[in-house]
Amino acid sequence: MEESGVSYALVDLDWLAWLRPAADATVTAQDVLVRNLRGVWETFRGAGVDRLVLARFVESHEQLEAIRAALVDVDLLAMRLVVPRPVLEERLRRRDTGRELAEHLALVALQEPSGPEDAVIDNDEGRRPRDVALEILGTARWLDVDLALRTGAAAT
Repeated sequence: MEESGVSYALVDLDWLAWLRPAADATVTAQDVLVRNLRGVWETFRGAGVDRLVLARFVESHEQLEAIRAALVDVDLLAMRLVVPRPVLEERLRRRDTGRELAEHLALVALQEPSGPEDAVIDNDEGRRPRDVALEILGTARWLDVDLALRTGAAAT
């Protein structure tokens, strides 16, 4: 996207919901995420951003619909990056430790092969990150992937 010159923003949704609420709080991390996302999107729109890329593991249709509701006038396309379970577990073990690792491994064990996504993208260990990104952009119709491949933009 950087090479295309299109205005964009990237948001790791985990960071918008990273908190430890007070014991008596009635809002959930998902509530905080949605409220923060609404404000962030308003700020980005004010800056002229045309494209918004969000990253997060979305467990349910309800979570996805709450995210969609926070993004006024956005045609949100949810994509699931699929990785073979052993590769995913190995990536988690390299990244996480302790309680966080245990929680993430438990999520992987419960994970269904499909979810609330609109599209599925293969992200196994044999693919280069740039190729995965180009497929995502092509699926979103944000980039003519065939043109990028023909002109060598995907070769670097």
